[in-house]
Amino acid sequence: MKSAIIGLFAVALFASLPAVADWNEPNVAGTQEYRLIKLYPQAHVSEYAVKEFDSAKMLIGYKAGDDNPATYDDVEGKVIYYRFEHKPTTSTLEILRNYEGVLRSKGFEPIISGRGNKYPGLDRTEDETVGYWRWEEPGKGTIWVSLHAWYNGGHDAPWSELTIVETKAMEQTLGANAATEAKAATLADALQETGRVAVYGITFDFNKATLRPEAAPVLGQVLAMLAGNGGLQLAIEGNTDSIGQAAYNLKLSADRAAAVMAWLVAHGIDPGRLTTAGFGDTKPVADNATEDGRAKNRRVELVRR
Repeated sequence: MKSAIIGLFAVALFASLPAVADWNEPNVAGTQEYRLIKLYPQAHVSEYAVKEFDSAKMLIGYKAGDDNPATYDDVEGKVIYYRFEHKPTTSTLEILRNYEGVLRSKGFEPIISGRGNKYPGLDRTEDETVGYWRWEEPGKGTIWVSLHAWYNGGHDAPWSELTIVETKAMEQTLGANAATEAKAATLADALQETGRVAVYGITFDFNKATLRPEAAPVLGQVLAMLAGNGGLQLAIEGNTDSIGQAAYNLKLSADRAAAVMAWLVAHGIDPGRLTTAGFGDTKPVADNATEDGRAKNRRVELVRR
């Protein structure tokens, strides 16, 4: 009877112990180290994926104090994804600082980097860490990196996700997009003739500087124009209608111009080729008393520098 009680106690004891950690298991089959960042030491790669052309959601701008401080975009290119399960003695802050140091040494610039509660609007907690970085690789394009580290139950099971995007244009396997190229050529011709062109179709959420999905085709035309004219430098100017206070419209127009620039940079354009400015409702091209006129005044203008 005594031995049976001891046996039952042993079963209960082992059942209450935490499961054996996975951090020291072999990496998932096919895992390869990224050329710029070594695999995290004393961590197990539980998920690994590479897509030669795909998109990943990246933070491309963060303005502290704004109602909607975070600006995201789906950055296209080669996407590399890792999920790590770390050694229990590793903290989420340690994970962040390690990547931070490596990326800084390579020349990456941080967009944000820190504990999650430092960045309202990202829906992260103090126990989580988050970072976004970008780097213009000489002669190749922009590389974007995102990191999210968290505790997967308690403070003894740190996990992290690392996503890398090497921006590049997709190789067209079904023929080039003739319509986009034609419209890009038209924009380039207008800039060559007059030095300035108003672009309609770059739309934003109401009263915000958040680009709407339907703006992508027109932004793609501007992108194609810049990609096809390597020496072209542009000033991106935002304009609004006269509804609302002048000071508010001025800031909104500047933020919208900045959002257009951020989109172009996220898709591989050198930021040194672009500047932004906002003019609010000070440069109308039509009558603000009519809806049609206000629609014409809500525009982005491209100016050759």
